[in-house]
Amino acid sequence: MNWIAFIVGFIACSAFGFLVYGPVLGLQKRWAEGSNIDPEPPEKMPMGPLFTNWIAIALLAYIVALTETTQNLTVALLAILACAAYVANTGAWINKSRFAITVDVGYVLGSGVLMILAHAIL
Repeated sequence: MNWIAFIVGFIACSAFGFLVYGPVLGLQKRWAEGSNIDPEPPEKMPMGPLFTNWIAIALLAYIVALTETTQNLTVALLAILACAAYVANTGAWINKSRFAITVDVGYVLGSGVLMILAHAIL
Protein backbone atom coordinates (compact mmCIF):
# COMPACT_ATOMS: atom_id res chain seq x y z
CA MET A 1 0.00 0.00 0.00
CA ASN A 2 1.20 3.50 -0.79
CA TRP A 3 1.41 4.97 2.72
CA ILE A 4 2.82 8.27 1.46
CA ALA A 5 -0.25 8.79 -0.75
CA PHE A 6 -2.46 7.77 2.18
CA ILE A 7 -0.85 10.38 4.45
CA VAL A 8 -0.82 13.08 1.76
CA GLY A 9 -4.48 12.38 0.98
CA PHE A 10 -5.37 12.58 4.68
CA ILE A 11 -3.53 15.89 5.12
CA ALA A 12 -5.02 17.33 1.92
CA CYS A 13 -8.54 16.44 3.06
CA SER A 14 -7.96 17.93 6.49
CA ALA A 15 -6.74 21.17 4.91
CA PHE A 16 -9.70 21.07 2.50
CA GLY A 17 -12.03 20.82 5.51
CA PHE A 18 -10.49 23.92 7.09
CA LEU A 19 -10.89 25.70 3.75
CA VAL A 20 -14.54 24.69 3.32
CA TYR A 21 -15.74 25.06 6.90
CA GLY A 22 -13.43 27.86 8.03
CA PRO A 23 -13.57 31.57 7.33
CA VAL A 24 -11.51 31.51 4.12
CA LEU A 25 -14.34 30.84 1.64
CA GLY A 26 -16.98 32.65 3.65
CA LEU A 27 -19.28 29.60 3.86
CA GLN A 28 -18.90 29.16 7.61
CA LYS A 29 -21.76 31.37 8.84
CA ARG A 30 -24.33 30.27 6.26
CA TRP A 31 -23.35 26.61 6.69
CA ALA A 32 -23.63 26.89 10.50
CA GLU A 33 -27.03 28.57 10.29
CA GLY A 34 -28.20 25.90 7.85
CA SER A 35 -26.89 23.23 10.21
CA ASN A 36 -28.83 24.70 13.13
CA ILE A 37 -25.74 25.54 15.14
CA ASP A 38 -24.43 28.86 16.46
CA PRO A 39 -22.89 30.76 13.51
CA GLU A 40 -20.37 32.47 15.78
CA PRO A 41 -17.07 30.57 15.79
CA PRO A 42 -16.41 28.85 19.12
CA GLU A 43 -13.69 30.17 21.40
CA LYS A 44 -11.76 26.91 20.99
CA MET A 45 -11.83 24.17 18.40
CA PRO A 46 -14.50 21.54 19.16
CA MET A 47 -12.17 18.57 19.41
CA GLY A 48 -14.84 15.84 19.56
CA PRO A 49 -16.29 16.54 16.09
CA LEU A 50 -12.83 17.30 14.70
CA PHE A 51 -11.45 13.98 15.97
CA THR A 52 -14.46 12.10 14.58
CA ASN A 53 -13.91 13.79 11.22
CA TRP A 54 -10.25 12.74 11.24
CA ILE A 55 -11.29 9.15 11.85
CA ALA A 56 -13.74 9.32 8.94
CA ILE A 57 -11.09 10.83 6.65
CA ALA A 58 -8.55 8.19 7.69
CA LEU A 59 -11.00 5.34 7.06
CA LEU A 60 -12.01 6.64 3.64
CA ALA A 61 -8.36 7.30 2.75
CA TYR A 62 -7.57 3.72 3.78
CA ILE A 63 -10.34 2.35 1.54
CA VAL A 64 -9.04 4.41 -1.38
CA ALA A 65 -5.48 3.21 -0.68
CA LEU A 66 -6.58 -0.42 -0.54
CA THR A 67 -8.55 -0.17 -3.76
CA GLU A 68 -5.53 1.46 -5.41
CA THR A 69 -3.45 -1.65 -4.63
CA THR A 70 -5.95 -3.79 -6.57
CA GLN A 71 -6.45 -1.19 -9.30
CA ASN A 72 -10.19 -1.16 -8.53
CA LEU A 73 -11.13 2.51 -8.67
CA THR A 74 -14.81 1.60 -8.97
CA VAL A 75 -14.90 0.37 -5.37
CA ALA A 76 -13.26 3.59 -4.16
CA LEU A 77 -15.77 5.68 -6.10
CA LEU A 78 -18.67 3.67 -4.69
CA ALA A 79 -17.33 4.13 -1.15
CA ILE A 80 -17.01 7.88 -1.69
CA LEU A 81 -20.52 8.10 -3.15
CA ALA A 82 -21.91 6.01 -0.28
CA CYS A 83 -20.33 8.39 2.25
CA ALA A 84 -21.72 11.41 0.38
CA ALA A 85 -25.20 9.86 0.24
CA TYR A 86 -25.09 9.05 3.94
CA VAL A 87 -24.04 12.61 4.79
CA ALA A 88 -26.86 13.99 2.62
CA ASN A 89 -29.39 11.64 4.20
CA THR A 90 -28.32 12.50 7.74
CA GLY A 91 -28.41 16.21 6.93
CA ALA A 92 -31.92 15.91 5.57
CA TRP A 93 -33.14 13.97 8.62
CA ILE A 94 -31.85 16.61 11.02
CA ASN A 95 -33.36 19.42 8.91
CA LYS A 96 -30.20 21.02 7.60
CA SER A 97 -30.70 23.55 4.83
CA ARG A 98 -30.02 22.53 1.24
CA PHE A 99 -27.01 24.82 1.29
CA ALA A 100 -25.54 23.11 4.37
CA ILE A 101 -26.17 19.66 2.90
CA THR A 102 -24.57 20.72 -0.38
CA VAL A 103 -21.48 21.98 1.48
CA ASP A 104 -21.22 18.72 3.45
CA VAL A 105 -21.67 16.54 0.36
CA GLY A 106 -19.23 18.71 -1.58
CA TYR A 107 -16.68 18.24 1.18
CA VAL A 108 -17.02 14.45 1.03
CA LEU A 109 -16.82 14.35 -2.78
CA GLY A 110 -13.92 16.82 -2.87
CA SER A 111 -12.08 14.80 -0.24
CA GLY A 112 -12.55 11.66 -2.32
CA VAL A 113 -11.12 13.40 -5.37
CA LEU A 114 -8.12 14.60 -3.34
CA MET A 115 -7.48 11.08 -2.05
CA ILE A 116 -7.61 9.60 -5.54
CA LEU A 117 -5.35 12.36 -6.89
CA ALA A 118 -2.81 11.68 -4.14
CA HIS A 119 -2.56 8.08 -5.34
CA ALA A 120 -2.49 9.05 -9.01
CA ILE A 121 0.34 11.53 -8.47
CA LEU A 122 2.40 9.66 -5.89
